[in-house]
Amino acid sequence: MSKRVIYREYTISSTPVHLSGKEEWKPEIEISSEHEGIVTSRPYTDETTHPTEEAADAHGIQLGQDIIEGRAPELSVNYDEKEPFNATTPFTERM
Repeated sequence: MSKRVIYREYTISSTPVHLSGKEEWKPEIEISSEHEGIVTSRPYTDETTHPTEEAADAHGIQLGQDIIEGRAPELSVNYDEKEPFNATTPFTERM
């Protein structure tokens, strides 16, 4: 199961990963944004595991929303990994 959600002008794409040899799923997402015709994206994951693909999918979407909102401080950084994630220009590099 894969899920794609538009949230505050971003696309959050969730593709849960089944852990080999276990009955557990790990959320993996990609947050993308388009600015002046250029699409930029960044993958994110955390170490949380879930018993079902659906639960990992739901957690991944919530994780993406939390990153965009700055509620996941260890993950909420700009593409250059130096500045806090800025919801107006998340992937623009600073000079």
